[in-house]
Amino acid sequence: MRREEEQKIIERIKKGETSLYESLVNQHSPKIIAVIRGVVGNNEEAEELAQDVFVKAFFSLDKFRGDSSFATWLFRIAYNLAISQTRKKRLSFVEIDKIASTSFLSDNQEESEAFEREKRYILLTRMLNEINPEDRFLLLLFYYQEKSIKEIAEITGKGESNIKVTLHRIKKRLAAMAETKMEVSYG
Repeated sequence: MRREEEQKIIERIKKGETSLYESLVNQHSPKIIAVIRGVVGNNEEAEELAQDVFVKAFFSLDKFRGDSSFATWLFRIAYNLAISQTRKKRLSFVEIDKIASTSFLSDNQEESEAFEREKRYILLTRMLNEINPEDRFLLLLFYYQEKSIKEIAEITGKGESNIKVTLHRIKKRLAAMAETKMEVSYG
């Protein structure tokens, strides 16, 4: 849905056509849930928080000025709720099951490559779970949701240069973590 169409729907909702809000929820909920899930590490909690995001957005719709896209505004609400939730509960993030300790020997090159990809995926997931929720949220917005630096700045309320520097530092930290974990695994 284009921004202009969305703005017209929002104006109609503000005037009392509240049933139209469902179309906005349906359009944006998969991305909102995905980003929140990345922060809290739990599907059920992510869905509950996403519901909270949409309820809060509905009751705050009169405050939406349209300076940014509706999606950016929703991501800002999601960001604030998810970070607040993780700080409040000090959640321990879901850890992917450990690789079986039995050795994997295969003459089949494809199976061996698939196994290495799976190990890298598990390593990346563990590393993401080790960084703070705010950093994880930034990475998810930038890489998974493909938001621009400007959009992330609008969502988080931080400056664009701050976002660039933070993303750079997170990537460096993840690279160092990966190197250390690879040395431990293979060394």
